[in-house]
Amino acid sequence: MTKLKGSKRKVAGHERPALKAKKNEVARLQKELTGAKTVALVDVRNLPDHILQSTRRNLRDKASFIMAKNTVLIRALENSKNGAALVPQLNTPSVLVVSKDMTAYQLFSHFKKSRASVGAKPGQLAPFDIVVKEGETDLPPGPALAGLKAAGLNAQTKAGKIVIAKDSVVAKAGTKISDIACKALQQLGVKPFSAGLNMLAGVEDGKLYSSQVLDVDEAKLTVELIASLADGYNMSVNCVYPTETNRNQLLSGALAQARALAEESGAYSDAHMETLLARAIRMQSALEGKVGNEPKTA
Repeated sequence: MTKLKGSKRKVAGHERPALKAKKNEVARLQKELTGAKTVALVDVRNLPDHILQSTRRNLRDKASFIMAKNTVLIRALENSKNGAALVPQLNTPSVLVVSKDMTAYQLFSHFKKSRASVGAKPGQLAPFDIVVKEGETDLPPGPALAGLKAAGLNAQTKAGKIVIAKDSVVAKAGTKISDIACKALQQLGVKPFSAGLNMLAGVEDGKLYSSQVLDVDEAKLTVELIASLADGYNMSVNCVYPTETNRNQLLSGALAQARALAEESGAYSDAHMETLLARAIRMQSALEGKVGNEPKTA
């Protein structure tokens, strides 16, 4: 019997070390996902490592970060009750953030508020016009002036300092940022971009929340809620629908209407007797004044 050179015989019950390690990693991740209140999917494309590590430190006692290859994350999520809904969105370099205490909104808000300003890199596409505002700089006259002018800035020397005479565009939207422009921005301390963890979605107690739902303007929402409460209160009063909030005003209005009706109809009651007597006294005083002012006849 002839043996083939280089052939490998598969031993029954033997599993490749790489596959076994992958299965163990998936099992470990599934264990971390079990019992979590919230599982968030975060896009970390082009994210500076120091920002990721800083965010991890800030959430050390509140949330844990799961970093692995997407294939491993997908396998762990597919077999998890707490994160399977996130699988369709996992198509970029991502991490999972797991918390037993924080809600999806709290995580999203934390990531949004933790964004940091970052500088431009040579060759990076400008998503918008990068403009350096006019004003005084801290740079002394010298070689820096030539560099700023080369970058397209309207730079001048004034009172021993370099000033930007008017707003200047160093990179148009959609164009690559040049080395000279990046150096000029760095000299001026201008960081035109912001970077942070971009939370795509979160599953909280089994419910999926997209970033569009979680991205709430708190100040605007507060104003809208106050306006809605005022509108609801006014409507309930106008249609005389009693609630815990408006019952005092409805009762006061009803009492005032009842007194007015009683006074106009001449009815008597203990509730408005003093008002009727005061009205009668005023009428008496008015009549006496008229009688006393009538001319005497001979």
